[in-house]
Amino acid sequence: MEFKKQKERIQEIETLINTQPTTSKEETITEQSVKTTRVRAIMLPYSYSSLKRFIDQDTMNTHYNEHYKGYINKLNGALKKVKDDSLDLEKIIKGISRYDLTIKNNAGGAYNHELFWQMLSPKSQTPNGPILDKINKKFGSYNEFKKEFKRKSLQQFGSGWVWLVLTKNSDVKIMSTNFQDNPLMNTIKNGGYPLLGLDLWEHAYYLKYKSKKEEYIDNFFSVINWNFVNKQFDQYQKGKLNESRVVKQLISEGVSRGCSPKQVNTYRELFNQTPMIKKKFMYTIMDILKEVFSEYWKEKNEYGPDQMSGIYDYETKGRSVINKLNTNYSAFCILVNDINEVLRFYGNTPVNFVGKSQNEQMKELGKFLSALNEFRHRIFNSESATFQTIMASLDKTNKFGDVREVNAVVNLKKIFGTDSVKKAGALGDKADMIDGVDATVELDDTLKTIQIKPFNGYETNEGIITVFGTGNVKPYTTNYLAFHDDKKGTIVFKNNDTKIINGRFTFPVDSFINP
Repeated sequence: MEFKKQKERIQEIETLINTQPTTSKEETITEQSVKTTRVRAIMLPYSYSSLKRFIDQDTMNTHYNEHYKGYINKLNGALKKVKDDSLDLEKIIKGISRYDLTIKNNAGGAYNHELFWQMLSPKSQTPNGPILDKINKKFGSYNEFKKEFKRKSLQQFGSGWVWLVLTKNSDVKIMSTNFQDNPLMNTIKNGGYPLLGLDLWEHAYYLKYKSKKEEYIDNFFSVINWNFVNKQFDQYQKGKLNESRVVKQLISEGVSRGCSPKQVNTYRELFNQTPMIKKKFMYTIMDILKEVFSEYWKEKNEYGPDQMSGIYDYETKGRSVINKLNTNYSAFCILVNDINEVLRFYGNTPVNFVGKSQNEQMKELGKFLSALNEFRHRIFNSESATFQTIMASLDKTNKFGDVREVNAVVNLKKIFGTDSVKKAGALGDKADMIDGVDATVELDDTLKTIQIKPFNGYETNEGIITVFGTGNVKPYTTNYLAFHDDKKGTIVFKNNDTKIINGRFTFPVDSFINP
């Protein structure tokens, strides 16, 4: 008995020694280095030799200290170039489409291994808990699950992982990912929440097993930490439960308040005067839409030549109006109002951007986007009152935009004195989304491009014309900027010396070309 206790104590000491991060003079943690380190390596929950029935000590040592920590170090190096430092590793993974390939590969490597270490246990565990019920229901028995997991693992060609995941419908399935991709990444179609995973890169097993990959897979089942797998399952379920409790009443089954014209104008000014708010909102919305509407999502050129990435064939054939949500301040207003109802119910302070500094507004944005992510599945579905209100608003705006452009083209023909003015830039194509081309005109045998926007009026002061109420204010590369209102008519400017001041377009008077 005494010998057993001593052995256990030695094991504990070995674990501590083997998992303590080593630091040289250059690696000493200072206040400065803490600020620049985005992601920290987790400690290995056991010693390098604890899993010898599955993997040898040398492989575990190399795998943990060289490969895993290598991903951490490279990820942190790449993240230094990223201004947004408010995201943790899981959030980076969920929104991976906004990052470059270096961050994607190393964030995937860091996150996959962080999970993998915890999915293994020195002590033999019998499959148990709610996840066993899910497995039995899906596969018929645990043995059938093992057969399918093994089959999928042997099928994986080259480096990658095999996973047991929980889908958004709370079903389980086995899937594989290549390289260091993770099922939670929003670039993975029909992914899921990772519960269990097996590393199939050769460095994970080759030193011990050589080419006997099948034996490595068989031994994996003897070290699965089913307690951790059930913990992952519980965390996902609790998240879904919290999301659905009150939100179902307020967002899914409630009545969306919509926004007054005054409120909409407030958020139009916010978007135009603080572009970073619009940019962060855009990234978050696109990540959410890509996940929630994954079956309708198409990458660039996947739907057709010159078609940008986005949602297609949702409400009608072609590019969905949902894609306009990411820069639409009216939709932003609707979301803020409805999420504030949820925050008030829970006794939290509602989001408020009015009368605050830009730093304070960015903090409010963080709170808003966090809630938007948490309740995304309740908000973005056809039964949600909020989503219905947003879709009606987007559809109305889109139809007004089409009518505005058609009417503007009629006036532009008179202004330019030629019938060569043509409407261009179909919804979703490169000309519309990237180049901002709404119309073209042929002048002196050269095709010129035009961006058409709404406006409320303009004023001239000291040789500068300022245009008001123009919607989304940003730089355009078109040859002309045209502004149209059915009552006020159409005005056109050469887009040479255009400036954006206080969220408004300004032009020198000699840019004004109306007759």
